[in-house]
Amino acid sequence: MSNRTALGGLLLATTLLAACGTPPAKDFSGSWRPVNRYRSEPTEIPLHPQYTFFAAPIDGTLKAMLTRWATDTNRTLRYELNYDVTLYTPVATIRTADLEAAVSRLSGIYAAQGVQVSIGPDEIVVRSTNRPSPSVPTASNDNSKTGNALP
Repeated sequence: MSNRTALGGLLLATTLLAACGTPPAKDFSGSWRPVNRYRSEPTEIPLHPQYTFFAAPIDGTLKAMLTRWATDTNRTLRYELNYDVTLYTPVATIRTADLEAAVSRLSGIYAAQGVQVSIGPDEIVVRSTNRPSPSVPTASNDNSKTGNALP
C-alpha cells in the first residue's frame, strides 16, 4: 500500500469521524404555528385599535405627557399653569383607553401640587386649584446680617 493510499484512507476516516461528532440540531421551542392552516373559528381583529393613555418614560413632565396625549388624539392642550411638574411613580399606574378616567386620576395624583386636569370639547385643560405658584429663587441683597438694611 502506498503512502498516498494510506493518507487518503486516513483522511476519509477522519472526515467520517468528524461528521459523526457534530452536535444534533437544536430544538427551537416556542409558539410555532403550522403554516397554511386555517383556524376552526374566526377571530376579530380590530382595524382601529383604541388609543391607550399612559405615561411614557420619555415624557418626563406633566406638560410633555399631556402634549403627547393631545397631539395623538387631535386635541389641543390649554396649559394655564406658569410652572410644570415632573412625573413620578403614581403616574406610571395610569393605563387606560378612557381619557376622562386618565385625567381624573391625574387630578387626584397632582392635587397636592395644586394641579387640576380636565377635558373640554376637543381640548385638555390644566389649571391651578388656587395654590400660589412656586416662587422662583432670585438673587437678593440680604443686608440685614451686616446691619446695612436698605429702606
